[in-house]
Amino acid sequence: MPEFNSTQMAAVLAGAKIIGAEQGANVRRFFGRIVTPAGVVVNDTVYFGRLPRGSRIQRRSMTVSCSAGTASSVLDLGLRSTRTQVAIDADGLAVGIDIAAAGEKSPASSAIGALLLNGADDYVTTEEVDVYGTVRGANPPAGQSIVAELNYITD
Repeated sequence: MPEFNSTQMAAVLAGAKIIGAEQGANVRRFFGRIVTPAGVVVNDTVYFGRLPRGSRIQRRSMTVSCSAGTASSVLDLGLRSTRTQVAIDADGLAVGIDIAAAGEKSPASSAIGALLLNGADDYVTTEEVDVYGTVRGANPPAGQSIVAELNYITD
């Protein structure tokens, strides 16, 4: 029976160097928390934190945890360029995560963002990026705790 090579092993066998995020690197956990101040409204953004260039974001590791919020309140998670502050994809990680009900949520298949869809179980950053959320649906209450977490692999 024939044997087929992964993308990484094909590169190694061809003599190319693969990046650490593809083999032999460290898994790290990104963590960002906000306690919403008064006045956060729909379409406001929350800057959760920063990931270095070459980070492989793992789709299945993403969670959003929150205390009880306002009915119909949801959060999109995306990436933007740290250098330019221009969105790479405003909902590229997750779309419409429920932040109305308290608890920990992992995006269902229908809520996975475009950067991680269609067989792309991960996304590798090509530059330093900011992880941010966009409030949608309804204004969250003052004092709501929202935590975004995900695994990323880097050297």
